[in-house]
Amino acid sequence: MSPPEPPSLDPATPSSPADTPGPPPRASRLSGMFDSVRQVGRDVVSVALGRLLESQGKSPLVPPEAGEPNPAAPDAAKRVGVLHAVAQQLRGAADTYVAAKLDEIEARVDEKLETIEARIDRKIVELHQQLVEMRDRELRHRLRLLKVTLIFTALVAVLSLVYKWVSQLWQLP
Repeated sequence: MSPPEPPSLDPATPSSPADTPGPPPRASRLSGMFDSVRQVGRDVVSVALGRLLESQGKSPLVPPEAGEPNPAAPDAAKRVGVLHAVAQQLRGAADTYVAAKLDEIEARVDEKLETIEARIDRKIVELHQQLVEMRDRELRHRLRLLKVTLIFTALVAVLSLVYKWVSQLWQLP
């Protein structure tokens, strides 16, 4: 594994897609938490490897000097294999732990969303009932006004007929 390249010092050429102009990439709310979980996993692996290397004294990965014969070459390869196996197990355990925690977080979020949906549904039903009641009150009020208007219209018609009848009676002689 080679070390990453340093970013380009030439301002004319962007060194990564993140350096290109435009809107920044959208980060999710949980990305900070995922980054910290990944960092904890890396720290665990580095501490475990450091302790293994310290307990063995000299690192088997350091090449012997040119004049020295290497009597422990098979032993060093065995140690590297063991370290690799330990690192893979730690990585697998960290991945399993992270996956379990993500599942737990997802379950909590789903539970919260269901609670919020239930509250929203109840509120919608409440608002619908209020609207139905308001509509019914408005209809009753308008019907009352129509009845009153009809009664006054009939009364004016009757008065008009009476006036016409009386005016015809007075003009006959």
